[in-house]
Amino acid sequence: MRAKARRRGPRTAGPSLSGLVAGLSVVVLAIVLLALQATVFEVARFVLFTVVAVALPGFAVWRLIGGYGRNLVEDLSAGFAVGTAGQVLVYLASASVGLQAWSWVWAPVVLVITFVDGDARARVWRRVERPVRPLQAWLLAASTAVVLLIVYRRGPAQFLPAYTDPLRAYPDLAFQQALAASAKYDVPISTLWLGGEPMKYHTFFHQATAATQWGTRIDLTDLIHSLSWLPLFLAGCGLVFALAGRLAPTAESGATWAGPLAVFVAGLGGAVQPLASTGLGGISTAVAAYLSPTQNLGVLITLAFCVVAVDLLRADGRPRSRWVLLVLLALIAAGSKSTILPLVGTGFAFAFLQLGLVRRSTRPAFLGGLLSLTVFVAALIAIFGGSTWGTEIKPFETFVQLAPYPMLVSNPHAQLLAGATTLLSWALAASGLFFLGRRWRDTGAVFLAGVAVAGLLGTVLTTQSGVSQLYFLRTAFPVIAVLAAVGLANLVGRLGDRRAVVLVGAAGILGLIAVAFARSQSSDLRGIKGPWAWSAVAVAAVAVLVAVGWKLARRPGSFFVALIGAAVAACMIGATLVPLQGFVSDKASNLVFAHPFRGGATAAEAGAAQWLRRNSAPGDLVATNAHCIIERDGLCDSRHFWLAALSERPVLIEGWSYSNQANRIALENDGNPSLIPYWNREELVANDIAFKAPTPAAIERLRQAGVRWLYADHRAGTVSPALRNYVRLRHATLDATIYELR
Repeated sequence: MRAKARRRGPRTAGPSLSGLVAGLSVVVLAIVLLALQATVFEVARFVLFTVVAVALPGFAVWRLIGGYGRNLVEDLSAGFAVGTAGQVLVYLASASVGLQAWSWVWAPVVLVITFVDGDARARVWRRVERPVRPLQAWLLAASTAVVLLIVYRRGPAQFLPAYTDPLRAYPDLAFQQALAASAKYDVPISTLWLGGEPMKYHTFFHQATAATQWGTRIDLTDLIHSLSWLPLFLAGCGLVFALAGRLAPTAESGATWAGPLAVFVAGLGGAVQPLASTGLGGISTAVAAYLSPTQNLGVLITLAFCVVAVDLLRADGRPRSRWVLLVLLALIAAGSKSTILPLVGTGFAFAFLQLGLVRRSTRPAFLGGLLSLTVFVAALIAIFGGSTWGTEIKPFETFVQLAPYPMLVSNPHAQLLAGATTLLSWALAASGLFFLGRRWRDTGAVFLAGVAVAGLLGTVLTTQSGVSQLYFLRTAFPVIAVLAAVGLANLVGRLGDRRAVVLVGAAGILGLIAVAFARSQSSDLRGIKGPWAWSAVAVAAVAVLVAVGWKLARRPGSFFVALIGAAVAACMIGATLVPLQGFVSDKASNLVFAHPFRGGATAAEAGAAQWLRRNSAPGDLVATNAHCIIERDGLCDSRHFWLAALSERPVLIEGWSYSNQANRIALENDGNPSLIPYWNREELVANDIAFKAPTPAAIERLRQAGVRWLYADHRAGTVSPALRNYVRLRHATLDATIYELR
């Protein structure tokens, strides 16, 4: 009987079978989602490379250098982040000497060491210290699955198949693909769509994608549009959970739900949406997970950095080997997303002040801040070349660019009202932040608060075209979600009842229903007062109902605490309503997520560009007559990148948006960098005349410029039949013809 009792007792190490099944269910879902938009053979190669060449060596480095082994969710997610960092750095080194096709070799070397060396083997392949509990594992699996499905529905399912329908496109993905194409051959990356001029941009995602392409031989179109987004996002969800575990009350107190809730809120929350036809800012991770792969990578690296930083700050910088991980993540952060280092640097500044006030050693905070500042300054010089990509200091200009402003523009205080509305919606969605209580004494929490404050200030005090300053807040929002979930757990923990999860769950579900009801009832009201009043009444009703129910069930704790806890849960979970509705509703989706628009390639145009890639050499210069994805009233939207993306060849003049020169001109003239005219009109006319009215002199000018191929796009304008008299016809489709200069 004793033996049976021991076998049935709680596990003290190693994951449970139920927890493993929960994790496996998410993995199966992820593979199914990949297989819906790629061939089985491509998915198999991609998964094998991701696991063996990225995740496992990163896992080994994470455990070997960092001494980690907390749980598999954290170790695998952080391992993928570290593996991606290692992959990028090795790729940059190998590409600089022309050996980029062999950049994957570092992975088996690391893995062999972990098996051959006895000490390394014992440290890497040991059992975890704090396995995820079965209930916690299933809650995490459920929250992650819901977020993944929403991202897939409003990402790949909406935009794929790529390059087949010119009315269903998103030019930024072609831009990302063109940069990845350059990363295959160029160090540093160049602007392929504009003659290959130098590109000052955060490009580490593109180097990572190029490394994956060389290792798997999967087409860049499939990697960018179908595959690469998912493991980055999935690992990011795992690290949100890991970071919440650093601050949340212990599982024994019944707060197993805090980490999964943080994943759910980070994925889909961010803003309470009382206005039926106007969105109040999309800042959740789901918004940019697919359409902004650099942001997807940036969030992953930010979270991994925060996990290590919190541990170092709490342990007074020990063990010192973890500083190696922090340096590695800082280096990769420099070129992953330009918003990361300013945020974590501010976090270290907050931690430094807090440690000084409580008279503890400020050394780890000082060293972390110095590391962030040094790497950031180096990145400004070496990676960005001093370019700000159009970012300006304009306090509160953000509230003119966001959606509430146009509906209030007739009011003399429109900017103030728009700002108040937006800030209120964000604050309510993260209202758990205000109930962290004593956890503000934790240096790790103070560091994360600094990251959160920096994200908000970066968004509010700067401006950029396309409201790109929102990426400050989007980068910080997973940290905000963690603090909010922990604050809510701390609040309901005051009830002294392990079953407080019932209160949170009931308030959350009723909050979703109440917010939906309030939006429908106020949909015909003008202005913002009516919708906000309906939402306030709805949330208050939910709070009272849940609190009364809690006391009628004779559960312990104060009625007031139950009331506030229910209100906070209703706001935080209710803020996910519109993204959840976006799964089935295009109208709701358009308030939060981007939608396809015209300007893409037809299947024939794409096929011709791919033929050019197969039949030309890297570096062959191409000329084209296609420059605008949309041309109207004399304005040209020059975000035309798909020829460079698909051909993987430099184009003399394709588009000119998203180039350093375009951003400089737009900043000087206070214009939109996507709509400014090309700055060298004579060069553009000389390029186009070769297609419209070719002459020997026009063709010779292109030859002197180094052009080897002509891509004539018949949908972009009239192409003279006389062109074939001067060049050699090589390939023709319904929409495009390719010529080679003789």
